[in-house]
Amino acid sequence: MPNPTVQDLLKRINYIEADLEIQKQILFSLPSDDTDEMENIVSTISAKKQEINELRQQIKRQDPEEYDRILLFENAVDQFKSLAASRNFTSVTGRNTDDACILQLKNSPAIDCLIKACDAEGNWAIVTMDGHIKEFLKEEVDELPPDTVQ
Repeated sequence: MPNPTVQDLLKRINYIEADLEIQKQILFSLPSDDTDEMENIVSTISAKKQEINELRQQIKRQDPEEYDRILLFENAVDQFKSLAASRNFTSVTGRNTDDACILQLKNSPAIDCLIKACDAEGNWAIVTMDGHIKEFLKEEVDELPPDTVQ
């Protein structure tokens, strides 16, 4: 059997991560006195995390550049989550197959982004196409969030 592609490995990781979330939900729904089942699920979660780590190492061996890009985007997502926890985002828009995600600026070219979010004060944060977080004051941006009536 040929080596799986990086995309195949990423799909497998996504599948395992989805299964991990289900296992966590099951764990939290168990009665506190069902320790045997809790131990089984914790063991399952641990094994799935180890499998993810092994798949990630396989990606690193097959394509170190892609692995570094994945880490860069994971870091950007973590930073964005931290921003979201500390700011009151009232609008979040992401790129998808049907729609671009572009932030229109007043005195600079528009920026292509993966995610853009506007907080209650009208300030913006984006994840750029190359996995960086950028923030802009309301005065720098030439657009309103989608749910704002003009």
